[in-house]
Amino acid sequence: MEKQYVLYGVPVRVRMDEGLVGIVNDPALRRLLASQPKAATRALVSRIKADYETTYNRTLAIADTSFIVEIWGHLYFEYCLLKYSSLCRIIFPFGLYRRFLRSCEIIDCGEQGIDPNRRLWDKFSPLQAWLSRRMAKISFTINSRTPRV
Repeated sequence: MEKQYVLYGVPVRVRMDEGLVGIVNDPALRRLLASQPKAATRALVSRIKADYETTYNRTLAIADTSFIVEIWGHLYFEYCLLKYSSLCRIIFPFGLYRRFLRSCEIIDCGEQGIDPNRRLWDKFSPLQAWLSRRMAKISFTINSRTPRV
């Protein structure tokens, strides 16, 4: 099921399935997170989790900090892929670079057992403050995604 959330006047598209949420990483999401990374991401996560509970009659089993860090982690990884594209194409050859870029188009956040990276994001949760500072610094550049694929 696809939903749209309007936060701070910006529409964000989200796909919801049992145990899995997919956030569309488009210019609207980047514009939203560029303005107020912390508040906007917290609001988005809260709205998604509230809708999930209403839709599936149970809580989405992802900690808020882990959810937030996963969103920011995908955006930061995409930023690095684009900023250092020449180097990344060497480090990630044979179509891997393009595959990584494509994997950033939808930010899939799933529960343990559905998302193979859930434990990774749970372990990175303590880095939320550090990632928040990174997001504030890159927020002006993530608005326009111009990959040279």
